[in-house]
Formats: sequence, C-alpha cells, structure tokens
Amino acid sequence: MAIRIKELNKSAEKYPKLGLDEPVFTSSAFRLALAAEYKLQALDLELSFANQTLIVPIFLKNSRFGLGTNTLIIGAGFDKTGELNLSNDAYSDFISQLLKELPDLDLKAKQLELRTTKQLPFTIDRSDKVELIVDLSKTCEQRLKDFSKSTRRNIRQTLQQGYTFKFGNDLEVLNDFYLLYLKQMHEVGSLPHSRTFFENLHKHCKNSISLCVGYFADTPVVAAFGFLSQEELYGAWMGLDPAYKKDNVFLSMLWSIIEHCEQIGKARYNLGRSSVGSSAYEFKRRLADYTHPIHYYQLALPQAKTARSAVYSSASWLIRNSPPFVMNTLSRHLIHKFY
Repeated sequence: MAIRIKELNKSAEKYPKLGLDEPVFTSSAFRLALAAEYKLQALDLELSFANQTLIVPIFLKNSRFGLGTNTLIIGAGFDKTGELNLSNDAYSDFISQLLKELPDLDLKAKQLELRTTKQLPFTIDRSDKVELIVDLSKTCEQRLKDFSKSTRRNIRQTLQQGYTFKFGNDLEVLNDFYLLYLKQMHEVGSLPHSRTFFENLHKHCKNSISLCVGYFADTPVVAAFGFLSQEELYGAWMGLDPAYKKDNVFLSMLWSIIEHCEQIGKARYNLGRSSVGSSAYEFKRRLADYTHPIHYYQLALPQAKTARSAVYSSASWLIRNSPPFVMNTLSRHLIHKFY
C-alpha cells in the first residue's frame, strides 16, 4: 500500500468523551487543539510497515508567508503526540522507511523533527530533557520514610500552616490553575499557552484531565494540570504564586498528588519533562525513582526527483513574475529559447 495522508478537520472530526483506556495525546481533540495553538496542521499518515498498517500522528509546520521550507513533526509539544507502539529496533526501521516514502506526498518539506523516547542509532540527539517518574509500587508510607528528615519536615509544615489541596476537573478549578500558570510562566520568562487552548482541552478531554490546586484559606497558590491514563498520571503543566514559594507549597503539592495517585490505583506518576541539571530537574529528582530520556532529532528529508531542469524552472518563474508589457516584448522572445 502506498503512503497516504489525511488532514484532521475540526468541523469534520467527532469528539467522543475520552475514557482512561484511550490515549489523550494522540486523540484528534488534543492534536487539533495543539495544532491551533502552535499554528500547525494535524495530519494522519497511513502506511504499511512490517505486515501491518500504521496510522502515524504527525504535524506539518508551514513556512511563514509560503517562503522557505515546510517541516514535518512527530511529537509536537510532547513526545506522546507521536507515540507508536514499536520497539527501539522496529522504530528505527520504521523511520528509515518513512524517510523513503515521504517524498511521494509532495508536502514541500525538507526536514522531519522527531521528539520520542525511542533511540535512533548513529543519529545526533539534540535534546537534554528527561521525564522523571515516580514508581507507585512503593507505598507512600515507605516513600516518606526514605525521604530526608528536612523533606518530611517541609511537607508537614506546609500542611500544618493551613494549606489544603483540591483535586477535580471542573471549570472553577481550571480557572484557578490558569491564573497560577500565568504567574509561573511570567516568573520563568516563558510564553504561556492561551486560555482558549486550555478551554478546548477541558471541553473535549475533560474525562482525561486531573487538576490539583493548593489553597491558603481561599486563595489559590499552587496548581498542576495532568492527564490520566489507565496506568499513569502525567504532569503536563504547573502554576505557582511566587509569593508562597518559601512555604514549600510546590513540594507539598507534588506529595499530595503522589498520595492521590496511590489512592486511585495508578502505577506511575510522571512528573513531566525537565532539562538535566536544571533546578526543576534537581527538585523533581528528590521525588522520582527513575528517568526516561526524551530524544530530539532533526532529519533531512530526501527530495522527490523532478523532470524539470533548473533552467526550465527559472524560466517558468520569470514568466509567472514578469509584468505583461515585458512578456509581450523582448523577454518572451528570449525565454522561448529555453524551451
């Protein structure tokens, strides 16, 4: 079967309420929301590989104003948006086949960006990010005992000072999260996602969303936005009011989420991505049991062969872009010499 492409269309796609057995990151609803936020096109590629038909979630980034070259992306925003159930060896073979077949689609793309947990041999990895995982096979009681004395004290002091944590996925909790998320992005000097992006996720992926907000009295001070699957809670975004940082509210919130994951029977709490050596990485490493590297590759796409010569293409461009009065005189006579 030849490689085929389908563009996800917002008006044509149906948005079923996602259950925990359905991966949210590769769902049409999530990918369309992400595509709108990043100004991408969400596509499905269908091709045959190893005696099976694969549907590959992919994004196309068009060059600005139609100038320059387009870029194909597998794993836009999160590696999980391009997740495929393949082993490392099979994934490498799949990418090799994909690179050979992509030119047939004439997408005018010259580069494929990959963000994945799979490792490609003999390929430059341009990422320093890892996912940090809390393994919930260890009970919270055991984990608390393994913490240093100062970590246990910091968690308890926050709770004793009157901080409380609320879990849910309603609009009120989402609004509290977003206000704190904006403060956090401003504090670290990063551009935030729009409110519309989070509202779209809430509208179409509500059953997969897990929000946690910490309050001091009735004031929201710290928050986390995560996605639930059958086995895991994935921490996607955080928010914090810098005025309350000194009270260790972030640490206490993460501990409350770990306890919550144990209560609802999750096998893992994924603390999300951080750059190795960063302050966020060092902080999360105190809680995490192990890490997963997130690889980032930039691969050149082979270009489709064309029967046109360079001279023919140049002449065609000149014809298309010359004023009529020029074309009606000497230029037309000269250009015909190239045909």
